[in-house]
Amino acid sequence: MEIPLSLRKRPDGSLTYGIPLWYRAMTAAMIGLVVGGSLSGGNAPNFVAWIILAFLLFGLLYEERWIVDPRSGKVRHLGGVWPVAKATEIAFGDIESLRLEAFARGTVPGSGDEAVGAVHDLSNVFGDGDEAEEKARAFAMMRGKDSEDPVKKQPSRFGAKKPYINLVLKTRSGEDYLIDTLPARRAARFKKVGAAFAEVCGAPFADKG
Repeated sequence: MEIPLSLRKRPDGSLTYGIPLWYRAMTAAMIGLVVGGSLSGGNAPNFVAWIILAFLLFGLLYEERWIVDPRSGKVRHLGGVWPVAKATEIAFGDIESLRLEAFARGTVPGSGDEAVGAVHDLSNVFGDGDEAEEKARAFAMMRGKDSEDPVKKQPSRFGAKKPYINLVLKTRSGEDYLIDTLPARRAARFKKVGAAFAEVCGAPFADKG
């Protein structure tokens, strides 16, 4: 199950972008239903119920959250499963930019550039897409302006190409931090999230491919 992250702005001006409360409430309710159903017959949960409970408990304890705090001047990321979730901090002054990046599975990295023409030709032979073309298509899909050309919708020999958009934070030291990723058709909200992050951090935001 893909967990949609949610952006919240707090009264103190900070931002949180992470797993929404409704997801945790739903997961906790499902755990209660599984346990209640298993115990209603007076028996302990069976093997299948334990497997389901393990997955649900993992989902309940899993943390994925970004905190943008203007008071401390830092972006903080919490990721992992409690109680061993990993924390990472990035000072506002170390942030070079935030940007949107597109990628599509089933393409050859660098294809579409003259310097890798031979690789591009090989990708056409095997039915894989041109990377530059697929990236442009991903941004078009994000904006709801993608072409309905049926040829572009056909899968390659190695599987269907599904464009995605990444929201990325880049530091001045050259490190990239992936904030979130979504299928291109559902990634329009990244423009709002990226702009909100950039405003609080005082960093530029590039939302065009």
